[in-house]
Amino acid sequence: MGWLARGQALRLIMDFAFVEEVPVFCYVVRREGDDFILVQLNAAARKRSPALLAFIGRPLTELYSDQPAVRAAALQSVETSTTVEHDVPFRRHNRTEATEWLRLRYVPMPEDFVLIYVLELHRPEMSETALSESESRYQSLVASLPDAVMLCGADGRVLFCNDVALELFGAASHADLLGKSDVLGPEVMVRDEAGAPVDVTNVPSLRVIRTGTPERGQIYSFERVAQVRWMRVAAQPIRTADGRVTGSVTTFTDVTERVTAQTALRESAARLELALASARMGVWEYEPLTDRGWWSSNLSDIFHVGRESRGLASFLECVHPDDRAGFEERVGAISGGQHGQTYEHEFRIVGDDGVVRWARTHGQLTVDGSRRMLVGTSMDITEQRRLEERLHLASRLESIGRLAGGVAHDFNNLLAAMLGSLDLIDAEVGEEVQKDLATIRHSALRARDLTRQLLAFARKQPVTWQIVDLGVLVRDVQLLFRRLAGPRIEITIVTLDEPLVSADPTLLEQVLVNLVVNARDAMPDGGRLEIRVENGPPDPVSAPHGTACLSVTDSGVGMDEATRARVFEPFFTTKAQGTGLGLASSYGIIQQHGGDVRVESAPSRGTRFIVTLPRVAPGTDAQQKTTRPSSSVPAQGTVLVVDDEDAVRQTSTRLVQSLGYVALEASDGVEARAHVSAHVGHIDILLCDIAMPGEDGRELAAELVALRPELRVVFMSGYSSDMPDIRVEGALFLQKPFDREELAERLATANLKPAH
Repeated sequence: MGWLARGQALRLIMDFAFVEEVPVFCYVVRREGDDFILVQLNAAARKRSPALLAFIGRPLTELYSDQPAVRAAALQSVETSTTVEHDVPFRRHNRTEATEWLRLRYVPMPEDFVLIYVLELHRPEMSETALSESESRYQSLVASLPDAVMLCGADGRVLFCNDVALELFGAASHADLLGKSDVLGPEVMVRDEAGAPVDVTNVPSLRVIRTGTPERGQIYSFERVAQVRWMRVAAQPIRTADGRVTGSVTTFTDVTERVTAQTALRESAARLELALASARMGVWEYEPLTDRGWWSSNLSDIFHVGRESRGLASFLECVHPDDRAGFEERVGAISGGQHGQTYEHEFRIVGDDGVVRWARTHGQLTVDGSRRMLVGTSMDITEQRRLEERLHLASRLESIGRLAGGVAHDFNNLLAAMLGSLDLIDAEVGEEVQKDLATIRHSALRARDLTRQLLAFARKQPVTWQIVDLGVLVRDVQLLFRRLAGPRIEITIVTLDEPLVSADPTLLEQVLVNLVVNARDAMPDGGRLEIRVENGPPDPVSAPHGTACLSVTDSGVGMDEATRARVFEPFFTTKAQGTGLGLASSYGIIQQHGGDVRVESAPSRGTRFIVTLPRVAPGTDAQQKTTRPSSSVPAQGTVLVVDDEDAVRQTSTRLVQSLGYVALEASDGVEARAHVSAHVGHIDILLCDIAMPGEDGRELAAELVALRPELRVVFMSGYSSDMPDIRVEGALFLQKPFDREELAERLATANLKPAH
């Protein structure tokens, strides 16, 4: 087509402008060969089918690819220059079959243009088909959904539901639900998330009909025959064109698996929280690059530190000053480490309440690209540390106690020889010499008292057991306490209870005196002293009937941590004058009685010693005592003296002879057995040392008693021993060092014992 033809075509198109306002579907095509090109659409066509705009400039055969009669009718109209009409079936893009008929009118125009009008023809049978197809598609769609769907009318009655809804509501068929407004059968119970039952008149499908407001996302439980299913319910009102609510459509999405998982997760988290709380443990995280940290609320409660996000510098303010450098160094080292690297560190935290607590932190570094994150746990190990310190102290004191006991044993052997020799020469010297001997005896007795304190610390002090009312004991000696403390110290005695304990009252008085004297020395300018007696809780192992608590509290200068750690060590003292054995012996006595003693103190805040002893069973007579028989039986018979220490053995032998007995002497078990085998006549008493090199005196005594059943046994030792540990029936015990009178009493008592 030349430029003149193109100009004429353009004028024609401009002349076609009138079709823009035509109220029916209309478009213009131009013939090219055996086909036609779409050149224009009017407003009605664009509104009805906007997608047709993409076909402008394209062949008509593409627009009606399944309708070849359209192109043929257009050719007929152009070639015959007549208006042509024909009806064609039409299928919309969302239909599976033709549901409409269109009447196409072809009007020929100059220059091979054709104006095509499209008129819709309404046929009842096709409308019914469209409706049926729409309903079928809708039902197929709803039936394929995994969710339960229910359609209700304006009165709330069920108009439609799918098979999933039947299963949910326990219905056998659609007939069981259709037409009903109450679809919850007697076997179905619906509850909201809080567990409250839902009234059948207040279900979402009915509420949205009343209110016209959609409801989405509410979760309910459906309980039927011991089966619980959780559903997310969404209800939508159905409206007419004028906005009236004519029904509702409700969907039920099964979220049982998710709710069950969430419940299990919450329960697991609760169990974890409980376990962490029981272990006094919590979790934390720290990001080194941003210097931001976080920890769980239970750690804030445990260590009394706020939960606000903290950087390293801020958190270091909570760390004990002596531990800050080490803590910062460890955090810096792990922050620059490799992915998966772990670390463990123990340090002290100073809480907002001023209390110092120990923390054990375990962490791991995770590296994700440029991001570094430290995550881990922290545990309060304050009590564990305290127990470890007490165990370490007990172990150290036990070692020192063994040393002290050994020293006391050897020293008692020396003193036994000294005091025995003094008794032997006392009657053979003049008056002037006796004065010197008295001085020596006094010094030896003082040395004996020191060794007894060492033995008390080593828990080898002889104990005379009896039932003691601790409250009565304290009140009976309060005058002594007041004289010891002096007029500048105010003493308060509080006896809330009167617990009964099995103890040696003399040794308990010694403990009280040591504690009062220690408190007095801590208050040189005067102060307040409280002695309190009360019942304590039971211990299933050591004190099944409960404990008795005796506390001595002063307002003195107090002690620092280093002093507290050594306060029970023998020979340790902060006084200008003192042996350092008072508290050490008190510790040994309490341990020997099956109890415990601990100290609480701080500089300038006074000191409190707490003594706990196991109480005896209720109803025990407080006046019950253990006594030993005594007699003045004449000295007669033969005594076999066995001791590996030459000085002790020789002195003891001479003392025995001075009392009127016949004495045999043996330095070890070999000589003792030889005497027993060779001696003609009776051997009445065996006076035997317990601790001898290479042989236990108790085993030797048992062997000799088997050979000589008439033999009576008196053990002697620089240690002490309770009667049940002596292992020989009816045996007596004599504590070294002893004097002539003590030896005479034991031998006389032994003579009263029946023969074995």
